[in-house]
Amino acid sequence: MSRRRTRAVIGTGIALSLLGWGVGRVGEITLDTLRPNIRAATAVHGARIPQFSVHLSMEVRP
Repeated sequence: MSRRRTRAVIGTGIALSLLGWGVGRVGEITLDTLRPNIRAATAVHGARIPQFSVHLSMEVRP
């Protein structure tokens, strides 16, 4: 693989990683904002809120 292509692939991997991290943070903030409203609504019905998490990872090998 040429040096230019290698750098492009590495740069793309870093960009996707940062993009995924940013989306994860936005999702986390959104869920933290909505969670109290969801808890208040489900407390009336007596339902339990399931705990969940999403983990994304990317591995780049030479």
